[in-house]
Amino acid sequence: MIKITVRKAFQYIGTIRRLGFKNVAYVAWYRFTLYSGIRKKFFPECAFPQIDTDCYHPGGRRLDYPRELKKALFDDADKVIQGQLRYFAHHWKFVGNPPNWFLNPFNGKIWTNPRQHWTHIGDFNTGIGDIKNLWEASRFEWTVTLSRAYSISGKVLYLDILNQWLKDWAEKNPANAGPNWKCGQEASIRVFNLIQSALILNQWEHPNTILINFIYRHLERISGNIRYAIAQDNNHGISEAAALFIGGQWCAKNSTLDVLRKRCDHLSRQGRKWLENRIEKLVEEDGSFSQHSVNYHRVLLDTLSFVEYWRRKLSIELLSVKFYQRAKAAIHWMIMFTDAISGKAPNLGANDGALLLNFHACDYQDFRPSIQMAYILFHNKKYFAPGLWDEPCYWLGLGEGGAENCVQQKDSEVLSGGYVIMTGKDSWGMIRFPVFRFRPVHNDVFHFDLWYKGKNICRDAGSYSYNPEDKSAEVYFQSVKAHNTVGFDNFEQMPQLGRFLLGKWIRSHHVNAIEKNKDGSDYWTGAYQDYRGNRHSRTIIKKENTWVVEDVFAGSFKKAEIIFRLIPDDYRLVGNRIAASWGTIEISGSGCEILMSKGLESLYYWQKQTIDTLVLHTAKHSEKIITRFILQK
Repeated sequence: MIKITVRKAFQYIGTIRRLGFKNVAYVAWYRFTLYSGIRKKFFPECAFPQIDTDCYHPGGRRLDYPRELKKALFDDADKVIQGQLRYFAHHWKFVGNPPNWFLNPFNGKIWTNPRQHWTHIGDFNTGIGDIKNLWEASRFEWTVTLSRAYSISGKVLYLDILNQWLKDWAEKNPANAGPNWKCGQEASIRVFNLIQSALILNQWEHPNTILINFIYRHLERISGNIRYAIAQDNNHGISEAAALFIGGQWCAKNSTLDVLRKRCDHLSRQGRKWLENRIEKLVEEDGSFSQHSVNYHRVLLDTLSFVEYWRRKLSIELLSVKFYQRAKAAIHWMIMFTDAISGKAPNLGANDGALLLNFHACDYQDFRPSIQMAYILFHNKKYFAPGLWDEPCYWLGLGEGGAENCVQQKDSEVLSGGYVIMTGKDSWGMIRFPVFRFRPVHNDVFHFDLWYKGKNICRDAGSYSYNPEDKSAEVYFQSVKAHNTVGFDNFEQMPQLGRFLLGKWIRSHHVNAIEKNKDGSDYWTGAYQDYRGNRHSRTIIKKENTWVVEDVFAGSFKKAEIIFRLIPDDYRLVGNRIAASWGTIEISGSGCEILMSKGLESLYYWQKQTIDTLVLHTAKHSEKIITRFILQK
């Protein structure tokens, strides 16, 4: 037991060094101020004034809304006024009219102390399950839905419900009291949606005083705790800085009080400083983002688009040159990871259902709305030809001068942030290799994703929930078994030190460039050694309609297990060959046990389903296992 404790202590020490002593020290200080009650003194509970006043007034009609978009919009808006809300861009749940802001609709549990100060509330031991299930209704996506529906239809009921719900929320959630004030990023998302609603209703220049004060209270909450968000080195710091920068300027320009204008201007400068700092630090030159997650990359992209749009709208001076360089690189990264046929992307990394750019009818898995808007804002032209993904541009008045379709065949590329993109005529693949400047969350080293004619043949698992009631699901979705890679002796590639913290971060032994064989095929090779001394080398070969994965192992392991998670199909295993509607899989390697099994995947947060998995076992060292994916022509 002592040896295990000492070993884990050394793992923590090594990980702390990688996280940065300054960040870790601040988080330690932050937790001390929470537990001691010091931090509570800086966030006094405060009721909202003029609670009976409407935030939004009639106006802002749109008469040119595309007819093909109306049904989806009104279907959503009518569900909202019936007391239903969409959770994590997928699940419709009945929550009441007005909603119970303290309900977890996934298990029916209700927060019992809504006036508890946010500094006294834990992240996970809440008694109601996943706190994100409670927060979702208070992100205010419904404000944008109802604003759009009223603007198109002129139906006063939509505007009335919007104002009634905001009044009810303000009454039930005084500033700094209750779980909905626990997270600064949640407050930031509310700011985004409230300002976007003002734009849709054409009230962004002359808003009601109550709306300005409502947003200002959120900015105060964000500003007072932003150093904690910065210490996380993730999208929290970016979101909160963006809310301060734009929300501060918006309030300053619209307030009639000199004191409030000066205070908001200060908040905006604070946000600008941290925003430029975060983008320079957390976004690599190749566009890779610190969180190693496709959906969090979209959150990043939507935040950058929000900032640039409102920077122009409010006539704010340009941000730093590096900000724009990294923003364009982040767009390129997103394009490289998005399938041009389906608009979907690999389910890589943490996926919590966040969808900031929520005013369109496309599915949550469709990344084209975010790319289209960002491309217009940062490149002054559209990337995709016209489609449903243009709706955000309609509401923002972007790209009305016609479309330019910039979609082209992806280039094969090794991205220094830890990714390889390889392309074929009708297929493309993605490989994840270990480059960890910032903390990894999933054991997905050398994960392989394969796409063919818009379908994700070989796929990643997603996240399901960060705090599920079934704890085995939490372990599964972070584990090596949830990715298309190799595990040794049922150990993880990196040991779990905390809910979002892995130790012994893997480093690549080598990562090669993409090269060509004499037969014209492209190939890439990489290798690493884990903390238990086991070595894995993986080579990906692409030629015409065939993809080959070659795995070689060395070390003291007793069993190596290769997993490939497959698109749903009617699979037939005969010998070393698996037949499917999209093609065949052939496996070679002496002493390799082949079997078809079942795993889990989560395409949306709090949704999971079974999936077919190909599992290969070997006990031989230095043995090459070859898996061929032969796609139908």
